[in-house]
Amino acid sequence: MKIFFLRLLFIFVLVFFEFSFLDILFPWISAPIVLIDSIVAWALLVSFPRVLFMTIPLTAFFDIVSPESQGILTLYAVLLVYMMSFLSRRLLLEYRGINMALYALLSSLGVLGFTFFEFIFSQGNPFLWTKEIVATLSFLVPFRDVFFSMLLCIPLFICVYFLIRWFEKYMDFIVQGETLQMK
Repeated sequence: MKIFFLRLLFIFVLVFFEFSFLDILFPWISAPIVLIDSIVAWALLVSFPRVLFMTIPLTAFFDIVSPESQGILTLYAVLLVYMMSFLSRRLLLEYRGINMALYALLSSLGVLGFTFFEFIFSQGNPFLWTKEIVATLSFLVPFRDVFFSMLLCIPLFICVYFLIRWFEKYMDFIVQGETLQMK
C-alpha cells in the first residue's frame, strides 16, 4: 500500500509541476513536455507492462485536470510507450552519453508527434478535411512554439530521466525490503 501511495504522489507531483511551473513560465509550450519526457523515460527504464501502470494513471489524471483535449494525451501516451519500448529493445543502447542525447531527441520528436496528434484529433473527422483546413494548418499550429517546445524538451528529458531512474530504484528498494520482511 505504501508503494501505491508513493507512486500516486509522484504522479501528482509530475502533473503539478507541469501545470504550476512550466505552463506559468513558458505559456507558449505546445505540449505537456514533462509528462511526455516522463513517459519516454519510464519506457526506457522499465518493461512495457510495468510502464503502462504508471503511464495510464499519469495521463488520465492530466486529462482530468486539464481544461482542454480530453483523452488525447492518454491515447497518444499508449502509442508513444509502445513505440519507445519497441525502439529501446531494438536499439539496445546504453543510457549514457551520446545515446542519452539520442533518447532526448526521440523525446523531443514525441513532443512534435503529440502536437500533430492533438491537431488531427481535435479538428473533428480528419478524413473529411477540406483544402481550406489544410491550407490554414500553418496558422493553427504555430511552428515557432512547437520548435521551442522541442528545444526545451531536451534538457528537461535528462533531468526527468535521472529523477525517474532514482524513483524506480527507490521503489525497488522498498519492494525488496517489504519482501524480506514477509519471509
